[in-house]
Amino acid sequence: MGTNAFVDSVWRWINGNPPHRDEPIIMEAPQGTDLHELVAEFSQWAGQQRNLAAGGFIDPSLTERTGLPLVEPFGAGTLLEMRGWGYRHRWVGSGLAASPDGLRAVAVIAHREDPATAGFPEGASWAEKLRIATGWEPIPGPRVDWPAIEADLGTRLPGDYKEIVDLFGAGSFDEYFHLAVPGGPGSGRNPWKPYVPDLASSGLLPWGWSEYEVGLMWWTGPTDPDEWTVVAQSEVDDEKRFDCGAGEFILRMLTDVQLGYPMSHASGHFFVSYGPPAF
Repeated sequence: MGTNAFVDSVWRWINGNPPHRDEPIIMEAPQGTDLHELVAEFSQWAGQQRNLAAGGFIDPSLTERTGLPLVEPFGAGTLLEMRGWGYRHRWVGSGLAASPDGLRAVAVIAHREDPATAGFPEGASWAEKLRIATGWEPIPGPRVDWPAIEADLGTRLPGDYKEIVDLFGAGSFDEYFHLAVPGGPGSGRNPWKPYVPDLASSGLLPWGWSEYEVGLMWWTGPTDPDEWTVVAQSEVDDEKRFDCGAGEFILRMLTDVQLGYPMSHASGHFFVSYGPPAF
């Protein structure tokens, strides 16, 4: 069994079995599997990994929210490396551990508590609510130069959108909704320049897309950008307008069954990071 086949077997296990709250699963990779190749394969579908253990040193700041369940199953001195991802109601890890046959690459699957169980603090912004709903912990990296982008575009952009991008970066929510981010995959430094909308006369400006919408847009105009509302465009339906901004729309897309999006029925939510922007 090669690395691809092993990762496929882990993926099938995740999709075919209920999560075990108190029974993490450790799956040994084939003898000789390279950890870097294994991590790269997992990253293909789970996004940018987090470093939980390196060189035999386990991050002492780990908590239930940041991946502790992936390192707890290992005895003292047996875990050398561990990379982790939060994926719906599970933690998924790829690491290097001591075994009777020597060092072996392993995959670990552990239960992940719904990070939004306790609800949202009073006064939390939409970006913070999304962070809580997905259990996201920001990854340090380059940030968008908003003043330069906005000067280039000729308008400010909505504050909730900029806060979400600063907190999450380029990536997707539930592998369903994708943010348009300057410097992100498929985007240049300013992803809006090709559209050149007439922002003063209620033009449409894109800010993301989902599996069913060709585009999610702002309905712009002479109003304050923080008052721009969302328009959903699809290939099969007419445009739908929503009386809310981008942050509220994303959260409702993920959690509000009344809105009708499939992810609102999911057992947990997560964010897949595409890595730092490429400027």
